[in-house]
Amino acid sequence: MPETLDSLRADRDRLAGILEGLGDGLLALDADGRVLLVNEAARAMLGLAGDVPGRALTDVVDSVALHDAIFELKRGSQSDTREIEIAGPELRRFLLRVSPLPGDERGSVFMFHDVTDLRQLETVRRDFVANVSHELRTPVTAIRGATETLLSGAIADPTATARFVEIIDRNSRRLVRLVEDLLDLSRIESRQLELGLEPLDVREVAVHAVGLIERAAEDRGVRLVVDFSRDLPRAKANRRALEQVLSNLLDNGVKYAGPGATVTVYGEVKGDHIRIRVDDTGPGIEKQHLPRLFERFYRVDAGRSREMGGTGLGLAIVKHLVESMRGRIAVKSAPGRGASFRFTLPQEAR
Repeated sequence: MPETLDSLRADRDRLAGILEGLGDGLLALDADGRVLLVNEAARAMLGLAGDVPGRALTDVVDSVALHDAIFELKRGSQSDTREIEIAGPELRRFLLRVSPLPGDERGSVFMFHDVTDLRQLETVRRDFVANVSHELRTPVTAIRGATETLLSGAIADPTATARFVEIIDRNSRRLVRLVEDLLDLSRIESRQLELGLEPLDVREVAVHAVGLIERAAEDRGVRLVVDFSRDLPRAKANRRALEQVLSNLLDNGVKYAGPGATVTVYGEVKGDHIRIRVDDTGPGIEKQHLPRLFERFYRVDAGRSREMGGTGLGLAIVKHLVESMRGRIAVKSAPGRGASFRFTLPQEAR
């Protein structure tokens, strides 16, 4: 490492080449706040363009948070760190560390480490734990309350016993579904679920999925329709995963469309993919809910969803399964115009 500031500037090109190998951003400033060295990682993080060395940092980066952090760090008597947010195309969080510049007592070297994804992961984990705790608490509380009531003497009344046993049975089933969905989601997200893709007749799988919920549809007064192109090519997909995706989307349509509605599953060619749509003629979904429908535990109507036995994880699992089969999924809906869930699957190679 050069001993003086002048030699540091003289060897700038050689040092810049070394700095490009760093994954973190690195920025060297002289005593007056002018840029001496900056690597490509720091350029990308700070949105720097053009010839930056020799210019004042305040002239090339418009971030009050960054300038305040650098000022505070430079005032310190020893190496220190700060965490800051910098706005850009996306809001990013950086861990900023400062060290004295070798050969110049007042110059400083700043290291930027992007912790945005880490902080987002921490938030997701906190939200996940809170959501799981909330979802578990409801059925557990119901089971405990029914059990305590029976033990306190209600078991002697056959009518009351039947009612409380039904509460225990319904909520224990809900707990089982929740645990099973959590395990499925965990396996999918951790890449432990290996999906072997094979050529499949999508219409055949759709007919099978419709058959599984025909009874539930009849009980709710919902009509089911399968509408596929006769010459539809086969898709590359996993049968079990595709059945789970279709069953979940059809089941949602039957539950929420309402009596007298129709749920239709369509299949058509879309470019080099096959697009499958599950449409219903139900009440539809308001616009503000659409971007979050595939989030874990997100519900448009939480009370109604729990009443119908939903865990809030079904659409999150559907999204992961579709993407694991190299497809994409989206939803279109508006109040009074029903809902349309559509996803793509790659065609069988010809």
